[in-house]
Amino acid sequence: MERKHDRDLAEVVAQAAAGTSQIAVLVGGSSTGKTRACWEVLRLLREQSEPWRLWHPIDPTRPDAALTELSSLAPHTVVWLNEAQEYLAHDQLGEQVAAGLRTLLHDPRRTPVLVLATLWPEHWETLTTRADPDLHCQARELLDGHKIKVPDAFTGADMAALTDTAGRDPRLGEAAAYARDGQVTQYLAGGLLLLDRYEDAPPAARALIHAAMDARRLGAGPRIPLAWLAQAGPGYLTDNEWDETEDDWLEQTLGYVTAPRNGIPGILTSVKTGADRNQRNRPSIRPGAGSARPQPGQQEPAYRLADYLDQHGRHHRADAIPPVDFWTAAAHHAHPNDVGPLGNAAWRRGLYRDAAQLHKLATTHGHGHAAEALVRHLRRLHRADTRPAQWAAAHVALDYPGAVAWLLYVLRKVGAQEQVDALAARAATHVALDDPAVVARLLDRLREVGAQEQVDTLLARNPAPHAALDNPAAVARLLDVLRRVGAQEQLDALAARAAAHAALDDPAAVVELLEALRRVRDREQVDAIAARAAAHVALDDPAAVARLLDVLRRVGAQEQVDALAARAAAHVVLDAPGAVSLLLEALRRVGAQEQMDALLARDPAAHAALDDPAAVARLLYVLREVEAQEQMDALLARDPAAHAALDDPYAVARLLDRLREVGAQEQVDALAARAAAHAALDNPAAVAGLLDVLRRVGTREQVDALAARAATHAVLDDSAAVVRLLKALRKVRGRKQVDTLAARLPAAGQFHQFTEISDHRERFRFGREPDGSAAHPWTWDDLE
Repeated sequence: MERKHDRDLAEVVAQAAAGTSQIAVLVGGSSTGKTRACWEVLRLLREQSEPWRLWHPIDPTRPDAALTELSSLAPHTVVWLNEAQEYLAHDQLGEQVAAGLRTLLHDPRRTPVLVLATLWPEHWETLTTRADPDLHCQARELLDGHKIKVPDAFTGADMAALTDTAGRDPRLGEAAAYARDGQVTQYLAGGLLLLDRYEDAPPAARALIHAAMDARRLGAGPRIPLAWLAQAGPGYLTDNEWDETEDDWLEQTLGYVTAPRNGIPGILTSVKTGADRNQRNRPSIRPGAGSARPQPGQQEPAYRLADYLDQHGRHHRADAIPPVDFWTAAAHHAHPNDVGPLGNAAWRRGLYRDAAQLHKLATTHGHGHAAEALVRHLRRLHRADTRPAQWAAAHVALDYPGAVAWLLYVLRKVGAQEQVDALAARAATHVALDDPAVVARLLDRLREVGAQEQVDTLLARNPAPHAALDNPAAVARLLDVLRRVGAQEQLDALAARAAAHAALDDPAAVVELLEALRRVRDREQVDAIAARAAAHVALDDPAAVARLLDVLRRVGAQEQVDALAARAAAHVVLDAPGAVSLLLEALRRVGAQEQMDALLARDPAAHAALDDPAAVARLLYVLREVEAQEQMDALLARDPAAHAALDDPYAVARLLDRLREVGAQEQVDALAARAAAHAALDNPAAVAGLLDVLRRVGTREQVDALAARAATHAVLDDSAAVVRLLKALRKVRGRKQVDTLAARLPAAGQFHQFTEISDHRERFRFGREPDGSAAHPWTWDDLE
């Protein structure tokens, strides 16, 4: 049976080949599955009559390369963004890259293009989850709705296909024959050879590798300065290991980690040239005695960690807190763009003083989010000290208005009114006007902090005609804010532009725009956008179409409801059961019985993919609600319990509940057994939900098995999710599992949750040291 991700990829390629610009985001648990999927896309494109070119921007840095050439890309180009977080999560340039890609995808002069991106699941969550402050609004709009989940390894038909290619490409045949557990890409890339080199490394070399692994997993970019590694490395050695190193230990170590083997590049590869910064003495363990920090742009040696060992380190060192030397060296040598994320990582691990030092340095380089973190965190420790607020207001850059808006809020909250006034005046006068979402956020924040003069200054610059219209949701937010600040003339101008020219390729964004126009009582523009949407909005997301139907009904556009319902029932794709169920519900709500019957007649139960348990659960529920018993029986006969993917425990829990409700007990038992033994553990909140459901429908043995797995192996990167998992473990009487999980919290960056246990809040008031001991009291004067 063809898998869902294969069908999704084929559909993306087909639409690109037909002349429509597309984006596909390949999300999976290993580089193997994503690379296999990318090979498949490129193979399908090679079969097209029109030649396609591949563009992979990487030099001088990935985001810089993307921004340099995005505006000049020609049609029939595949934009290959491997490790897309390096482009989109960049502190200074990520949102510019995302906005540029969105512009590219909507530019009719350059269609078709295909943006092919890969992300690890944790980066997908970071870039697509709305947060406050909203650091990734452009990236979220770019990525949302385009996720394609891919498998972790070559299996079954994949391996057979590789074996068949042996005659044409002996390397692939060899990989198919000898790769362990389907790890073909790793075999081809020399990953296993690199792993052997790492495991056999002498202590000093292993220390340098661990420093590089920790730098990458805690927020640094791919280019790691040698001076950072050299100063941090000795901290990973015991006293005896350090005493046994030679004076030229760094030279020897670099020889080991950079040496290629069998044509495979080394564990670390040089990405810059410059003078060697060898130091024999152990670096100081606190700021104040280390070497001078290089200036931005200064050339210095830097190295890149092999991708395979990068991912190995993220998994196998997830519970390790780097030594003091690592953080001290980061403050002196990390790239300015990496200092802020490293500060966040330090704070989450309870290293408050190191975090403050890093955030202060990042603020010096203009990073707005580091500035607000500096003010907020030090206010908590030293309420009367205004120096952090003064530092932040004086140094923050204005090229990311969202961060400036959030800093204004934090400054007002801590009572730094003088700094609020100074920053508000700078922002109102100089901030760019092309992104309606960030202009809206800044206007709103200026209004909240009472900076009316600055609100007037920003409005006098006339943002309405400058706002880009490629994101209707962002336009909607600006319309709402213009209404709140009473800028009627600008409101009318922007509403007219949006109704006539806003992009319609995202039904969900069109929904937000319609709602905003309804709130401002602009009936003419509501009717205009409704008519355009009903006739032309894309149908590739049935869930978004369902929301649009509801909104069209709310605004009284019945003619447009009927037109869109007819289009959707006849043409919407049927392989996404969750989306089809939402559309069925919407058709029922808007009274489109004829169109609902037409959609059911197309037999969605036979076409629905079974790998998404939440979507199947939703479809079962809706089919029962609309009394489509025959379709429900047909869907159950296909045995969704056996086909359900286990990578989302929350979705599995929903399907378990739904199967129980419809009386499919045999499938309940089978799915409960599979889930207890094999459900993914990367979302603690979802695991908590599954534990709750297993407690109701499963056996005690299954509950205990999942609880033990979760306590030991659950990914602990989300604070609220960790709280839910702790509660769930207590509810199933898993005291031992609670203790096991609690001991893992600091190293996993969940120090805040750790402080909620026992007397930890008072004992660790000033944070902790990397060795786990409580930090001594410190103040602003202790920072460089």
